[in-house]
Amino acid sequence: MEQINAFQELLMKFSQKEVKHYIGLGNPNAKILIIGKECAHEEGSTSEQQECSNNYNQWMNLVEKGHGFINEEEIPQWDGSWETFCPFAPYNKPQRFTIERKKGDKIISGAGGTSATWYNYQKLINYIRELGKLDNPVNTSTIDFYKDCFITELNEKCRVNNYGLSVRERQETEENICQRFDLMKETKSFWSHFDTVILACGPYADALRKDQQLTQDIFGKAKVISTINNRNVPQLSIAISNELLKEIAKQVEIKNQNT
Repeated sequence: MEQINAFQELLMKFSQKEVKHYIGLGNPNAKILIIGKECAHEEGSTSEQQECSNNYNQWMNLVEKGHGFINEEEIPQWDGSWETFCPFAPYNKPQRFTIERKKGDKIISGAGGTSATWYNYQKLINYIRELGKLDNPVNTSTIDFYKDCFITELNEKCRVNNYGLSVRERQETEENICQRFDLMKETKSFWSHFDTVILACGPYADALRKDQQLTQDIFGKAKVISTINNRNVPQLSIAISNELLKEIAKQVEIKNQNT
């Protein structure tokens, strides 16, 4: 209940902003928060509308309907539109545990699968489940990592990739991240309730690594994982080894777990 109150407080503060900011996806009651770089969608695309630009309104609709974020069976089946897309149980058809690869608009492999990032999120949550730190069973058939974590991004602006950016684009990204920090500090009651925060965003988290006070101002007493073997945890998308995911899983701390 405390987490839900904090989440409702976050929504209330976001409602006072001129821009309805991106919040995230997954379970607000979870013990784990995963933070990536930015959503990899073309601006204005269907996927961007589903996962990002309408995110605040989607959460508000659920709260106004009295959803307690306990049982995903309360969520109606997604019909392919952003209006029925549910940030609590995204793509609840569900997606297969494989990477769907496309060339242009044509699917060339893994039809019905997910993105590389979400595939790795599923593997990570499975490793944490294998260690007995979470109650849900390992799932190697479909994507359900969102039951055990909440995910968000440090840069609210969607970008398919961040290679070859202009100086101005890099400056805009830095400004977006700073603004995100300010927004998260304002809504600390939600971001600080997680037991473990995984900063899977490479250099985007440099300011947090350098400034312990900033980290505490956002995440409170949470265990924050940003490096593994003295290397920054990258965005969990391309060329991610099972060894890295297993090492992250080992560091995850869950309080008051049933053993």
